[in-house]
Amino acid sequence: MSATVILETLRRHFAHIAYVAAGLLIVIIAATMAAVDAPAGSTFQVFSLFMIIAGCQIIGPEFSSGTLQLILSKPIHRSRYLLSRVAGVVLALWIAIALAYTADVAARAIGGHDIAWRVGGGAAVSIAAEAVLLVSLMALFGAFTRSYMNVALYLGGQILLSMVAGVLQMMQRMERGAFSAFGAFLRAHPGVVNTIRTIDQNLYPDAPRIPFDRNWLLLVFSNAAIALLLACVIFRRREVPYGAD
Repeated sequence: MSATVILETLRRHFAHIAYVAAGLLIVIIAATMAAVDAPAGSTFQVFSLFMIIAGCQIIGPEFSSGTLQLILSKPIHRSRYLLSRVAGVVLALWIAIALAYTADVAARAIGGHDIAWRVGGGAAVSIAAEAVLLVSLMALFGAFTRSYMNVALYLGGQILLSMVAGVLQMMQRMERGAFSAFGAFLRAHPGVVNTIRTIDQNLYPDAPRIPFDRNWLLLVFSNAAIALLLACVIFRRREVPYGAD
């Protein structure tokens, strides 16, 4: 990886007023929820949108603006650049997560509330791992799209997979009517619905039920590694425009 690219990515985020404002808002929310003794880890439920906003500008906008051609004219390998950008975004998110967790612990200590170290720490670790997967998927989608289409693909895929799984499960129970034959097929082949749900859980995994779930963490990091490998392959073969398009 390139330390220069990582540091520049961090600088971009913490020099951006919107990112700083959103980060401060999350820290304030964390402290407020902890002050009223909200369940440990509940603060991180609002992190998904924040992570999407932070991860959507990995490379897509640089394709559209034409600045990527100038960046890659320097002696840096494409895969190294992409992985460094991902690392920089992940580090920026991890810093925000650490600040929110610190604010949560401090507010509970000041308010005299019990600090559920295991539950709260497990939630922080889980959202940090989820950030790696989300940013990796954003890099993958951004490797073959421009501007902010990676956000549309990420959210659209999440909605579509949930809808398809729900509709198929509903049809699976149909024994009469126009879809009875298809329902019988789904009942005879339950792997169809299970496959859709497995894909959904791999791309958009639910939070683990227990703190520091090693199997869940392995699932998230392995899927992130696959997404980054595919992103590097696509990014290395993609033509880079010389100007904005």
